[in-house]
Amino acid sequence: MENDEKAIEELLDMYESASEMYTGAVMRIDLSNGKILYSENLKQITGIGKNELPQNLNELLGLIKEEDVQKIIDKVNSSEYEAEWTLKVSLKSNREGFNTFDLIGKKKRRDGKDVLYVLVRNPQKNFGLMSPDTFFPKEVIDNSPQAIVITDKNNKVVRVNKAFLKMTGYTLDEVIGKDPHFWASNMHDKSFYEQMWQELKSKGFWSGRIIDRKKNGEVIFLYSNFFEIKGYNNEVIGYMAINTDITNRVKKEEEITRVLKHDSLTGLPNSKNLLERIEEVLQKNTQENKLALLIVEIEELHELIDFYGLETMNHVIKDVAKKIIEIVDKKYFVSVISKHEFALLGSFEDVDELEKFAANLLNNLSKPFQIFGERIFLKMKIGVSNYPVDSTNPEDLINQAKIALKDSEKKTINFYSPELSKIFGFEKKVEDEINLALENKGLLMYFQPQIDTNSMNIIGAEALIRLQKENGSILSPNEFLGIAKKNALMDRIDQFVLEETIKSSGVINESLNKNIRIFFNVSKSFFERENFLYNIESMLHKYNLNPSYLGIELTEDLFIEDFYSAQKKIKALKEIGLKIALDDFGTGFSSLSYLNKLDIDKIKIDKSFIDNILHDKTSQRLVSSIISMSKSLGFEVIAEGVESEEQLLFLQEEGCYEVQGYYFSKPLPFDQFRLFLKRETIKI
Repeated sequence: MENDEKAIEELLDMYESASEMYTGAVMRIDLSNGKILYSENLKQITGIGKNELPQNLNELLGLIKEEDVQKIIDKVNSSEYEAEWTLKVSLKSNREGFNTFDLIGKKKRRDGKDVLYVLVRNPQKNFGLMSPDTFFPKEVIDNSPQAIVITDKNNKVVRVNKAFLKMTGYTLDEVIGKDPHFWASNMHDKSFYEQMWQELKSKGFWSGRIIDRKKNGEVIFLYSNFFEIKGYNNEVIGYMAINTDITNRVKKEEEITRVLKHDSLTGLPNSKNLLERIEEVLQKNTQENKLALLIVEIEELHELIDFYGLETMNHVIKDVAKKIIEIVDKKYFVSVISKHEFALLGSFEDVDELEKFAANLLNNLSKPFQIFGERIFLKMKIGVSNYPVDSTNPEDLINQAKIALKDSEKKTINFYSPELSKIFGFEKKVEDEINLALENKGLLMYFQPQIDTNSMNIIGAEALIRLQKENGSILSPNEFLGIAKKNALMDRIDQFVLEETIKSSGVINESLNKNIRIFFNVSKSFFERENFLYNIESMLHKYNLNPSYLGIELTEDLFIEDFYSAQKKIKALKEIGLKIALDDFGTGFSSLSYLNKLDIDKIKIDKSFIDNILHDKTSQRLVSSIISMSKSLGFEVIAEGVESEEQLLFLQEEGCYEVQGYYFSKPLPFDQFRLFLKRETIKI
């Protein structure tokens, strides 16, 4: 490219020397070696015979009167770079002896060498209109690596060089006399050429990218320097185009652009591309036309990847993309905005039509995908925003569809509403508080004592998480754990709970010489992690804690989908030395068949049953049944949420003596819990 620029620069230098003075012949003299290049009209301007034209500086000086030679040498030596100077000298012509000519010179620095450009004018003669191709040295044009085209004032080709013929595949006879539009690609509209000619005529010069076509029909991308050639009296006598083939560069740029604007896995447009498309559509659209943006999400993709593997799920995602494109049938612009989210942009007539379309889309995507012999079912949901009802701003439309998506916990298709925005705004603030707490130790552990009401001794505790907001207020688990789960923050919270429980249990049992077991809770995603067991063992080792001081509370939803895997993990936890409690028993899919197969130690009766045992016969019968069944199966039983003496007496009468609740103590911060543990027994 550097050589291309030098060739163009040289041609422009030659032309500049001629065009600025509107007449004359141009010579380029390399002062380092005396080599001369001259325009083809030098013979016509000076009358020097063809065989007498100078080939170097010495031959040129030999044609000039001796007294003028020194003046030229002095002028060249004394002049600054780019400074123009003028001399009158006597130059010998073949036919007429010596004639007076004007020399207009300018010294320039090119590639570390001094180069002199000289315009030779004959003040006695007007040669009329000259051919535009005579202003340039034949050697420069013919040997240039650039594709050069010279036309007359009517834009008919009078000269092209070898590089042009090689680039386009045309012969000389096929292009001479033709308008350059002859090889146009027809990929530019009329306004492009109108603007180009307008700039050329106003500035005398135009440069830019242009798309032409070779003789064989192949498209070529050119960078063209296009300028007027002016002759005597400043009249335009032709045009010259110096073209550089940039096809390969453009293809690379297009490939880079394609990569930057497309998803690498599916090949579909990405979020940047989607935003540009929305902006483009909205600019052309009127508010009378309705546009819908649907975001389709594959739920629990991370869990699916963990189970089936990344390669399998990548194939599934590609098949989902293909199926969506097949269903929409070019009626919607389809893009990928994240690994598990697709966006569809299109017009619609009414909401009913849109709902039917979304329902049909989900119905088709709910069918199993067959990959590597596996039948894989996906859970999908859709969030919808529309223009102009929800917004006329592209970014807002995307955000609103995402807000609608977040609210589709119970519904698979959900439309944006301002009420959702308020809910989402609140949830976003809480999400920010969670992230801030994770970074700045704003998560706190509270401990609620568990009491043996026979001995009135503290036998254990449940570790409970709290969130301290930036303003100092405390959020309970119900206020932030659901939001943490939505935003994939549970694993980090669970890791904090695990480590803090183990650390706290060690401090309590060793410093107070107690023997109590502290139970902690984990989420489904944390329990299903491959390194779950290793994680617990490594934390026990890190804090040198006896596993008999640690227990884990598991909920029924951990076993439903993959009972065999859960069974193995529970067995391994028991082998490590942890005690296993089944939390919230009776609120989920309780089954005696799995209770017999799970190596658990304790059944925990949910607070919702305890709340109603004094006035609801069904709750009384359920609690009695749970206590009786637990004992018959050899399980310990504990009731949570005990808040009154009457509730406690009922439980004791039914044979449940381990309890937890506000009747004895609310959840306490660590320091207060340590003080509570210093009591020998609990007094009511």
